[in-house]
Amino acid sequence: MSEPHRAQPSAGTAPDALLARLLGEIGRLLGGEAEFARPFLAALPREPFHRQPGDGEAFLPVLRDWSDCLARAPKEQAALAPVAEVLAALSPFLRWRQNPNYRVSPPDPGFLDGYGYSEIAGPYGLVAAGIRCGVLLLGPHIFYPAHRHPAEEIYIPLTFGDWQRGEAEIAVGGWTERPAGAVIHHPPKAPHAMRAGEQALAALYLWRGDLATEARLDVAGKAMPS
Repeated sequence: MSEPHRAQPSAGTAPDALLARLLGEIGRLLGGEAEFARPFLAALPREPFHRQPGDGEAFLPVLRDWSDCLARAPKEQAALAPVAEVLAALSPFLRWRQNPNYRVSPPDPGFLDGYGYSEIAGPYGLVAAGIRCGVLLLGPHIFYPAHRHPAEEIYIPLTFGDWQRGEAEIAVGGWTERPAGAVIHHPPKAPHAMRAGEQALAALYLWRGDLATEARLDVAGKAMPS
């Protein structure tokens, strides 16, 4: 297991050049995708950025697996090498969060120890934007059960993992292996789940639409009431 990665509490301000590189790489990864990706591409912030402090913690327990994920990403998919490089450079500036709904009622006792996300652009990010864009991190063997949200979503795994998408796949307990670099689209309110295997899972995420309503876990196949 990797040594814990601890961001410095007073790291200063992330350079605009690093943020521009990361957002440019995300645009590159989405550029060859279907129609659904175009509104996300159009909403990615561009320089000059409207900077903000970013909301979250400098350290969460799951960050013990962050460096390992960044090292594995270019080995699993060479096209992710620039993304991993710029995320490593941005690491001291990132702030990490956990969905407040899960903090109140986690899906299992060990979930919060192996779950977190960092928002880079959006309401809680380092850059204001009309979308939410960041990175999700799940520790080894962490199961993120079926959940949904009003926002439309794209995931781009940086490392290999298993995913469920839609009522039918979840109902039968099926899983789809998703390689690093895949583009996974979730329409608004579509249920989805993911799980890490022997190694941690990291994935870029993008939200558009309703950015204020956080995800809620499903109960008995139905979304939890708001």
